[in-house]
Amino acid sequence: MAEANLRETVERARTAHGPQLENLLYHRSKEVIEALLENPRLGEPHLTIMLARKDLSREVVAVIAQNKEWMKSYALKVAVLKHPRTPRHLALRLLKFIYPFDLLEIGKAPGVAPELKRLMEDTLLSQREGMAAGQRMSLARRGTSRIAGELLNDSDGRVVRAALDNPALTEPSVAAALLVEKSAEELTAAVAEHPRWSVRRGVKLALLRSKHISLARIAAILPQLTLAELSDLGEDPRLAPNLRSYVARLVQTRKSRSRKKGV
Repeated sequence: MAEANLRETVERARTAHGPQLENLLYHRSKEVIEALLENPRLGEPHLTIMLARKDLSREVVAVIAQNKEWMKSYALKVAVLKHPRTPRHLALRLLKFIYPFDLLEIGKAPGVAPELKRLMEDTLLSQREGMAAGQRMSLARRGTSRIAGELLNDSDGRVVRAALDNPALTEPSVAAALLVEKSAEELTAAVAEHPRWSVRRGVKLALLRSKHISLARIAAILPQLTLAELSDLGEDPRLAPNLRSYVARLVQTRKSRSRKKGV
């Protein structure tokens, strides 16, 4: 009996219209959903509802994504990319059609596969050279941790400061950006003055290794380091020879004081 009812529903799905068609969009049966895809009355509003279902099968999503007529719709392209079961090779075809900031929002949507998220980040980062400064600032402010980190060495200081204010940015990203061979002088100054990052220990250690840091900043940070951190710093070839010598003397002074206290 149940099987007969399912067959009837499948047949009805191929020709349904109006409220009946709309009700079938939520049907749990994969066979019914696949039959709906054959319905000539199925349009963009119906497909949008269907793609909002996270339980939609990979096969159904693939059928929608491969339909050239349906994929003329920008909204449906976005909906397909947002679906967690969209096959990777089909998602790749659509990325080039999506506006940068829509791409950003898709990448931040819950359920998006990590691999697809990274591909979206790659696409956005590859487009940054063609973006105006205002667009890069917005991208730096709203982007993922990786995007914000990549924009820390932008040529425009306003973009750098916007990236530093991004709540998704992490301490390792800031430290790594400071240690890039071609790091911007603007970045070192902005980080050293930033209320969030200037107090982070990992960032302080990276600042000391930056070729752009001022002597005044160095003098302010060094007393805050442990003996082990100072010893490590004194052996780092990235430091100028005169600074390494100064750090080595600090290490000896600290050790002497420790020995005297121990007496």
